Amino acid sequence: MTAEEAEFTMREMLAGRYEDCQLGAIFMLLRVLEETPDEISGFAKAINEYWPAGTEQFDLVWSSYAGKRRQPMWWILSALLLSQMGYRILVHGTLAHTEGRVYAHEVFSELGLPTVNRESVATSASGLVYLPCSEIHPSLQQWLGLKKVLGVRSPINTVLKTIAPAGTPSVQGIFHPDYRTTHSVAAELSQETAVIIKGEGGEFEVNPERACQVALVVEGETAQLRIANDVSHYDDKPVSPNTEHLLKLWQGHEHSQYGHDAVLRTAALGLCAILKRTDYVTALAECSAAWSGRDTALLG
Repeated sequence: MTAEEAEFTMREMLAGRYEDCQLGAIFMLLRVLEETPDEISGFAKAINEYWPAGTEQFDLVWSSYAGKRRQPMWWILSALLLSQMGYRILVHGTLAHTEGRVYAHEVFSELGLPTVNRESVATSASGLVYLPCSEIHPSLQQWLGLKKVLGVRSPINTVLKTIAPAGTPSVQGIFHPDYRTTHSVAAELSQETAVIIKGEGGEFEVNPERACQVALVVEGETAQLRIANDVSHYDDKPVSPNTEHLLKLWQGHEHSQYGHDAVLRTAALGLCAILKRTDYVTALAECSAAWSGRDTALLG
């Protein structure tokens, strides 16, 4: 499909003007053929019309749809750090849908961070909030759940990582490296600002044990960055997604060099997106300084 055809198709489906067999056919065919940047861009444009009022006031949109199985969600501390630096971060994502994985809404609840709905997002005073995708449009969570019926993920899993209110930068984590190009070209077509990486577990989170290839799209122009890994193995890397690790690292009661490096490198990329710049080294220094001065009493 062209971008215009994809936008029309998604707009019709969001309005409920489709038969179930049409929905299944579109999702399955695109899964087999693989989504093109034009299709992703067109789908996202139609979905972006449904953002609740007030979401355009945030400095960064952070998508979270993969969940974590082997590691804590270090990236939530990255987002929290950026919020302490004075930026407003809006996280959107899915309710739990795969057994054995921990999802952002669960971690937000355990850490006492706010979850907002369609009505309350505009009045929230918090610098970091979580908005379920069902609050953007109820069909989105329903369509994500079709993975159990169809047996495979659908294009919705890809598209939802790319959505953002007009003019708001986003960060996007992918699992399969080939999708980095799909996401970055889609952002180019839409003239958006986005940072895309192959993140740990598919979330937007730098794995410090591996070199990280970064696609940084600033208002339609793409730059490629590479974050080297100084250490190939951390002995203190947790082996479970237990949220307690996040709480103890933030409070300074437990040090994980793996977690520390994951948090700061991820936060630095988020800062690059917010400021629309490619100077990762300076962003990392700013985040490191903010980490040293963080309010450790904020959690717990």
